Amino acid sequence: MNINLLLLDVDGTLTIDRGNLALDPEAIRAIQRARGRVRIGLVTGNALIVAEALAKYIGLNDAPIIAENGCVVKAGSATVMLSTLSARDVTEELIKRLGLRPTYQYPCRYLDMTLDVNGDNYEVVEKIKNELIRMGVGDSYAVETSGYAIHVRPVECSKATAIKRLCELINVDCSTVAFIGDSDIDAEAFKVVGLGVAVGNATGRAREHAKLITRNPSGKGVAEFIELMLGEAH
Repeated sequence: MNINLLLLDVDGTLTIDRGNLALDPEAIRAIQRARGRVRIGLVTGNALIVAEALAKYIGLNDAPIIAENGCVVKAGSATVMLSTLSARDVTEELIKRLGLRPTYQYPCRYLDMTLDVNGDNYEVVEKIKNELIRMGVGDSYAVETSGYAIHVRPVECSKATAIKRLCELINVDCSTVAFIGDSDIDAEAFKVVGLGVAVGNATGRAREHAKLITRNPSGKGVAEFIELMLGEAH
């Protein structure tokens, strides 16, 4: 497969492990080797300002970025919001009703709001979904866990939708895109790219929808795939 664009999830994918925030040095070194040979972008649940800073620090200046789990797309000088609806007001009500806490990124976010719940806590996800139904807005917002936080976002936004929009903006055929991820949120996005890659420790849903699963976990899985892509595998 001819890969014209390599898209990378961040948390759980470029990190040492799922649930760990430390970047994996092997993944970063592999990205440095691939830079200039293939276009690389980030697809993350993080706030845009966090994703932009990360891209610069790992040497991906002017990289295309999808932030807030597909709510925000940045390509060149253009920043596009993929919904006119923000989850901020309903999330602030959820915080009051359920005693939840916002994440540290909360003030920097536009549409997708994050709650400080560690791990894939599906019980809390269901509790939030039920509360949104009681609030009369259950059809308007998606609720998912990334393993690092629980995300509440406008239902029309997703990483899959955002990848298709990004490809339109930068004139890349989605069939020539590879996307590497680890979580349930990444699973649907695997369906719209030419090659969906799950790292070795990805969730069951992500692994089910991936076309390729790396032997190694998280960042080491990213390095493994990049080596394969560049023909460096031993």
